[in-house]
Amino acid sequence: MAGARRFICALMLALAGCGGDAASPAGPVTVAAPMALQPVPEATAAPIAPALPVSLNRPLPSPWRGLTVDSVANLPAVAGAVGAHHAVPMVRVVMDPGTQPADYARAITALRPRAYVMAELIDSAAMRGTSLSAVRRRAHAFAGAFAGQVDLWEIGNELNGEWVGRNPDEINAKVQAAFDEVAAIHGRTAITLNYWSGPDCYAKAWEPTLVYARTMPPALRSRIDVVMLSIYETACNPAQHPGAAQVGAMLARLGVLFPTAKLAIGEVGAQRVADGLLADPTLANKQRVARTYYGMHATLSARLGARFVGGYFWWYYVQDAVPRTRAQSLWPTLDALISGL
Repeated sequence: MAGARRFICALMLALAGCGGDAASPAGPVTVAAPMALQPVPEATAAPIAPALPVSLNRPLPSPWRGLTVDSVANLPAVAGAVGAHHAVPMVRVVMDPGTQPADYARAITALRPRAYVMAELIDSAAMRGTSLSAVRRRAHAFAGAFAGQVDLWEIGNELNGEWVGRNPDEINAKVQAAFDEVAAIHGRTAITLNYWSGPDCYAKAWEPTLVYARTMPPALRSRIDVVMLSIYETACNPAQHPGAAQVGAMLARLGVLFPTAKLAIGEVGAQRVADGLLADPTLANKQRVARTYYGMHATLSARLGARFVGGYFWWYYVQDAVPRTRAQSLWPTLDALISGL
């Protein structure tokens, strides 16, 4: 999730009134048969029991029905909402700064039988304040703790944002360090880049999506399993509203730079006061954004073929859809969207 730059851009916008397979050690990102769902209770005092068979190094599905869990504080409600979906989701678990593997052990155990699990080692804004050696230690600790339990490791989030680091060399060194640790346990790796529609979205000359991507070492680009795009309309001033044609064209260009990677949308959402806007989005606002980007799936699949695996990963799932039965919940909309992919 974007940090300082996104906050500033969103605030400016509000004030202005503007509306193929990878060659990594983990092997190819293959397609699995769908898992069978077993709904789980939304809240329970007892530990959540596994509801689905779990196997090591399981193939990944296609498409990915992505949701983001940025807090596991209310794990029973989160796992209940995830487990109640009518199609098996892929859940990004955001691992906060200052946390240890033990802080997520129960969450991984609870979610893995109900969903495919993508672990985000360090969120974008947290990367800047994390030293290279600390990134390596963190990746080593989490990868070692969850080897065989995490289906995909996001080793860099929104890398082409000035809030992530001072320059591409600094950022890329940290990504390489995380990659090395995950590769050592034969884990699959993903990175997320910001989709920028133009210079109204960024401040530094190295921030445009393709410009930044070309700064990444070719040897690393050739081994990343998945490259994804983060798309927030209000990250730009004026707001960006890319269509499937624009998103597909960007993913196609990234596919050339990452020749063996799968392609996905890695993050979408409706930003709010916490991101610098003057008001939180209404349910209707959230529904429009969700339907816009999850709704691109058929067009992007037709454009990109088997390399496109979906994703989307609604960032505000915990805030917007948990508990799933609460008033103004986005859960029914997200459930319909991921079930329809």
